[in-house]
Amino acid sequence: MRRNKKQVTTYFILFSLLLIGVVYAILQANLQINGTAKIQANTWDVHFDNIQVNENSVSLTQDDSAATIDPENNCKVDFEVTLSIPGDFYEFTIDVVNAGTIDGMIGELNKTLKVNNETVEEVPDYLIYDVTYSDGVEIEQNHKITAGTTETYLVRLEFKTDIEELPQATTITTSLESQYLQADSTAFNKPRPLYSVILDEFSSGSNLVQEYTGNHKDSFNQTGNYKIYYWDNPSYTDYSIIQKNNIIFAGFCWQMYRTTDTGGVKLIYNGLPVDQKCNNTGVDSTIGSSVFNNNSNSLSYIGYMYNPANTILVSGVGPTSNSLFGSDASYENGVYTLIDTSSTYDNYHHYTCNNTTGICSSVLYFFYNNDHIELSGGKHVEDALVDMLSADDVNQTDSIMKSLLDNWFRDNLLNYSNKLEDTIFCNDRNIKQLGGWNPNGGSKTSYIRFDISRSTDLSCPNITDQFSIYNSKARLSYPIGLPTYSEINLINTAISAISVKYWLFTPFAYYMNYQSSYSIVIADGGTYSYISVKSSSAYVRPVVSLKPGTLYVSGDGSKNNPYIIE
Repeated sequence: MRRNKKQVTTYFILFSLLLIGVVYAILQANLQINGTAKIQANTWDVHFDNIQVNENSVSLTQDDSAATIDPENNCKVDFEVTLSIPGDFYEFTIDVVNAGTIDGMIGELNKTLKVNNETVEEVPDYLIYDVTYSDGVEIEQNHKITAGTTETYLVRLEFKTDIEELPQATTITTSLESQYLQADSTAFNKPRPLYSVILDEFSSGSNLVQEYTGNHKDSFNQTGNYKIYYWDNPSYTDYSIIQKNNIIFAGFCWQMYRTTDTGGVKLIYNGLPVDQKCNNTGVDSTIGSSVFNNNSNSLSYIGYMYNPANTILVSGVGPTSNSLFGSDASYENGVYTLIDTSSTYDNYHHYTCNNTTGICSSVLYFFYNNDHIELSGGKHVEDALVDMLSADDVNQTDSIMKSLLDNWFRDNLLNYSNKLEDTIFCNDRNIKQLGGWNPNGGSKTSYIRFDISRSTDLSCPNITDQFSIYNSKARLSYPIGLPTYSEINLINTAISAISVKYWLFTPFAYYMNYQSSYSIVIADGGTYSYISVKSSSAYVRPVVSLKPGTLYVSGDGSKNNPYIIE
């Protein structure tokens, strides 16, 4: 019986093992996967192509020395040229083609240079060796090159014209090699210039950024050749922009609204961040309210600065009864004499000596009802307008607004000055409509109106209106100002409207019936209005311009995640 029990036990173990094997086999069968896997082949192909030499370039050293793409490295180009006199240059464009299916990005851009067959580590002082995009924009590392697209570089080698000692004719052999990498998200998290952020938005075709093609002048001491882009969308109900243009700089919220022709980025103040977010509007988007100036009864007070010595005040006292009026007045030996006299003050007879003789040592010029200015020393109304608005010495004394902005800058941005460029702030005092200030037919019931017809023109015609640190005739203490009428006309209402009224930098008119100079403000709905520079207050939103190449280190431009300046 023990032997039989052992046999039964043995049979049970064998049966159990057999059963486990069957179950295992069943499980194996249930887990078996059949099918095929297919990997789609992608291609990597970023290379130089299509060299186009500027027809005004100097002749090449040898016929076979023209810029050519290296046959063993299609991301390298070589050329040799002789520059003999200042001003000689060799220039060409070359396409960067991403013919593959993988997005790329720019790695390092290497320039090697031999001068008279000797390798040099740095470009000599008498040479310029620039490689930019075809529109002059600086090429940046980590810039994305989308699959299927083409970009164009501009390569220029130039013998400078402003050198003191002329070198001998110089044969220059050079090569340009660009490294391109496969794009990855890590690379795009590296610091990037803000100008490129706006350019990329324009290139994406989102319609939130437009290219400016009109007249422009952003720098007093150089000619900017960068393209200008500005935030705008023809659909004013689209508020996508204000989720892309927010910045925290120097501890304050700002909105970038356009680039400059020097490659900088203009910012308008937008309050203090709360938990690193910029959801401000209304009063919170300003630094407070103020009048523009401490007086308004002269055209002088329309200026960001003015000259008290040339300020001619307006009086509202009417002429003496039976006074003669003249269409003009001669001046000799300290005496004015009316010309073409009339007993009537009309559109052609504005001058009076306030007497019946028409002879006086100082003459009155009436321009609106009883309103007039007093002229002496041989000056006429035309001279008075120049003295108050455009004379070389017109900018002597700060307005209330300039003092306010300078003090705010000194208290808050002085330590960040190295991040800001010196851009022009245009206080455009050009007159469009003289009204009664026109002695040759000026209506005595119309007013002086400043020229805002160039509503989207970013130029600034008069040197005395080009406020800049480097302009001796309109010198700023600090690189800060206000937005102009032309700039606000360009950008979207979503940026300009903050539900309160704030000052612009642009004069509007001199209203004779109020004896007051008026400047333009943005009303609470984003529309334009105008108020007295003395009698009315409005809020203040400073403007600064970040230097070309300024980087951001984090953020996506939204209100809850603004770009953070490095």
